[in-house]
Amino acid sequence: MRRSSLPSRQHPAFLFLQRGLARLRWILVLTVLAVAAALALPPLVARFNHDHSPQAMAAEKDMQAIASGLDRYRQDNGRYPTTQQGMLALVIKPTRAPVPANWAIGGYVDRLPRDPWGNSYQYEADDDGTSYSLYSFGQAGPDGGADGEQAIHLH
Repeated sequence: MRRSSLPSRQHPAFLFLQRGLARLRWILVLTVLAVAAALALPPLVARFNHDHSPQAMAAEKDMQAIASGLDRYRQDNGRYPTTQQGMLALVIKPTRAPVPANWAIGGYVDRLPRDPWGNSYQYEADDDGTSYSLYSFGQAGPDGGADGEQAIHLH
């Protein structure tokens, strides 16, 4: 009877190969995890730092105050100011159509703040005045655009 040239399952060489393959599998798994972490972590850390920066938090606080004024404006007048009227309608009674019939004397906010980077907050309303978009361009400024990574939208 002929003997196989492959080691049997009890042979020390076979066990050595099995341990080596197990180690190789672990090395491959750890390598894949390290590469995935190296690719995914920097954008996540940058986004986390951006979202929790003092400037971003101040911008969100300002936008919440503006949103509160916009909600009171809608309660009194049945719609949000148009894009053309803008957020100035919260401070000064609009003269452009649709002129609000129940505009509150004294306005809805004391003043319109600038974002922490010195730019104006951006406001856009839909045509029927039922919803709006309020955002800051963030640190990138107007060049970064409304959809840029640095933009801060009111959630």
